[in-house]
Order: sequence, then C-alpha cells, then structure tokens
Amino acid sequence: MSNFDKNVEKYERAVDKVAGTAQKAAGVASRLQVGCWIIFANLFFAGFCLWGVYAASISWKLENEGVTTTGTVVRLEESDSAESGCCVYSPVIEFTASDDRKYTFEGDNASDPPAYDVGETVNIIYDPKDPDTAQINKWTERWLFPILIIPDMTITALIVNFVLIRQLWRGEPIDEG
Repeated sequence: MSNFDKNVEKYERAVDKVAGTAQKAAGVASRLQVGCWIIFANLFFAGFCLWGVYAASISWKLENEGVTTTGTVVRLEESDSAESGCCVYSPVIEFTASDDRKYTFEGDNASDPPAYDVGETVNIIYDPKDPDTAQINKWTERWLFPILIIPDMTITALIVNFVLIRQLWRGEPIDEG
C-alpha cells in the first residue's frame, strides 16, 4: 500500500470520526430541544392548573365563610374577544357589605351577548373579612372554570408529555412543519 493510500485512509477515518461526532452533537441538540419543550409545556399546563386551583379555593372559601347578599349590575365592562376581535361583556356589580360600605367587583365570566343587564339585581357572595373578594352566587359563575380547566390541562399535559417523552426516548427531533 502506497503512502498516498495510507493518507487517504487516515483522511477517510478522520472524516468518519468528525461525521460521527457531528451526528452525536445533532442528537444531543435534538434531545435538549425536546427536553426544553417538556419543561416549557409542563410549566404552561401547571400555570393553568394553578389558576384553576386558585379560582376553586376562592369559591370554596366563599362557600364556607362567605356572606350572601344582593348586588346590582352598574355597568358592562367591554373587552376584546379572542375569536372575533370584539367584544365580550363582563358585569360590574355593586353591593353594600355588612360594614355599610359600597363595594364593586367585575364578574369573572364575559359573554356576547351580555349575560346580565345594567340595573339587574343578582345574588352575590363575599368574604366578610375582605369584601373586595366577591363573586356572583351562581354555580356556573363560581365553579365552571375550575371544574373545566383543571382536568382539561391535566389530560392535555399527560398527552403532550407522552408524545414528547416518546420522542426523547427515540431521539426524534420535533417536527417544525
């Protein structure tokens, strides 16, 4: 074997080694990307679950310690809708607490058409220690959001984690198409 052939062989081995190293680096980068997506997705889903838990804890606290009274819808707060760009309406309710002071709060649910009319009387429940914590005393206003968001985010997190962890184990990149 000539000196030239030996050099070519060394060169080919070096190129194969560099290609193997590049392939390993690409695999590490792919796994790192999937790992970052797993962390990001779980933080996202946990945030929504915690929001639901917080809403449920407020409703639970009001259920056990709250005082019921009536309030009046004094205005409708307009905000943009994600679907059509305009507009959904949240009721703003004014009530008098046991300390004879007036308090105002905005309802948690927004809708189009508005679910409430200005001047309408609604049952409310508030925290006597902190009357700024109040809700419309209606099951759907108080419990629907936590009952929907917590299981939805948990199930979605399980599915997304299954897919991402499977990709991580297989060393597959995330499709960006």
